[in-house]
Amino acid sequence: MKRWLDYWRTVGGRITWDRSVLRGLWIVPYLQFRHRMSRPAKRGTIAYYPQPAGPWYTLPLALAGTGIRLTRDLKTADAVMIFDDRTVSDVTLPHTQAKLLNVLATDISKAHVGRVFEAVFGYPLTLDPLTHLGPMVQKSDGNGLHDGQIVQGPLSAPLVDCVYQHPVESTVRKGVTEDLRCACVGGVVVQVFRKEKACESRFQAVYLETTLRDPDTTFSREERQLITQFCAAMGLDFGSMDVLRDYSEGGRLYIVDVNKTCMPVLSMPVGELEIGLRRIGKAAEALILSA
Repeated sequence: MKRWLDYWRTVGGRITWDRSVLRGLWIVPYLQFRHRMSRPAKRGTIAYYPQPAGPWYTLPLALAGTGIRLTRDLKTADAVMIFDDRTVSDVTLPHTQAKLLNVLATDISKAHVGRVFEAVFGYPLTLDPLTHLGPMVQKSDGNGLHDGQIVQGPLSAPLVDCVYQHPVESTVRKGVTEDLRCACVGGVVVQVFRKEKACESRFQAVYLETTLRDPDTTFSREERQLITQFCAAMGLDFGSMDVLRDYSEGGRLYIVDVNKTCMPVLSMPVGELEIGLRRIGKAAEALILSA
């Protein structure tokens, strides 16, 4: 009980009770029931530490249809996922012989994402607000705030708790932009959720349409290799990232956000969501059971 109380103190204030979250109140139990009715025999176990992972998060929901079972025993678990919603983690590692997931993913701030992105891809995402002339995206550096806005640089007094990023031109048709939410397991993109948004709400979690996409047809081989290198540099064994294509630059990729305690895209049709979660679950099961 104490773990759950600590959990809600940490993340409860960041929950936005929008249409998607309210829809999840019936979708999550429905998918949990369907997956558990068809899941195979037990093959392994996973524990979450230091926070519990509610069944509405992507990994527990995806694993519900696999042979991986939840355990609270860190010492006997086959895998322990470091589950911490904070932007920067300083978790004391548990005493266990289990495979540790996301143990090196200690910083998902947008500033760190920008540094790692530039080191891997070779071109910048982050801009210097004191010197950049023209539009910039201003965002809070913390996790899950969805408060991006366009500002004009240079700025004489940039906000110290914000980052300033390249304004990616991801418009696919008049008034509509595209986001690519990528579910990554073991450094590999296993499922892409393509989200369309109205241009005026491009920084919000409000979608016009969400569909599944195959990673192999969404990204070139070189792009997939770079994403794998990025995951390794971030220490991300499991999580999601938001990827944008800048169509004014020939479709050049930008990874603008990383989430290691991600939730599914609950606004999409239930059937497609289930297909995506089963793909993620199959890859996560293989990762947990690998030597």
